[in-house]
Order: sequence, then structure tokens, then C-alpha cells
Amino acid sequence: MVNRTLDYGFNWTLYQEDDATIEDYDDSIISLQLKHFTEKEKNKKGYIKALYLHHLLDFFKETYVNIYNLELVFEKFLQNKVLIEITDTEGNHINFQEEIQEIFQLLRENKEELYIDLKGQYLPELEKSKNRKHEN
Repeated sequence: MVNRTLDYGFNWTLYQEDDATIEDYDDSIISLQLKHFTEKEKNKKGYIKALYLHHLLDFFKETYVNIYNLELVFEKFLQNKVLIEITDTEGNHINFQEEIQEIFQLLRENKEELYIDLKGQYLPELEKSKNRKHEN
């Protein structure tokens, strides 16, 4: 079983204890990050958008679904990778659906640029794999 909750910026979110490890916390890393950045930036949500975009771009490399089907990628991303709502330190529910949808819309509008940027190690291998399947 692969742990899909990767350790991105874990130390940034733990600002009270220098020797903390992920095992010390009940919340997922993404939950800790969302709580930290929500406290850090109450209204602008730039860090929140960057966090979601960061995890979404990584998800393109991790997923087994067809990355050319953006709607499927977005659906699986929400199901398997991130939280869309947290409870802050004061007990308030904070929903990030609006920010997530802004990111999805940005990627829909810039699909060509997205796929060009994703090229590197992953997409050329995907293209080779597709070509091999078509040759057989």
C-alpha cells in the first residue's frame, strides 16, 4: 500500500516543536498544512491556493488515471489526495471548495501549457507506452 499523503512541508507546519515527527499528530499532513496556512493568512488565501496547486501537480505524476481527462483527475484528486474542509483552532469550519475550483478552472483554461509543463520524465514515458501499445 502506498502512502499517498506525502511529507511536503511538514516541518513548516510544525512551528511549536523542533523535534516533532508525523507520528506525534493525529491530523494528516495536508490538514496540518491547511490549518497552519489558514492561521498565517486569514483572508488572502494565497498560501492555500499554492498548497492545493502543489499537491495537484504532484498528483498528476502519482495517479494512474488518464491525465488527459482533467475532470477525472480533479475528481480523483478530491477523493484520494486532499481535504476540502478543515476545522480551525477556534472550532470554525473552513471550506476551500472555492479556491480549489479556481485552480481547476485555471488549469482547464491553460491545458496546453499544463501538459507542456508536465513534460519531463513522466509524459515522454507515457507517450512511449502509448506508442508501444498501438504498435502491438
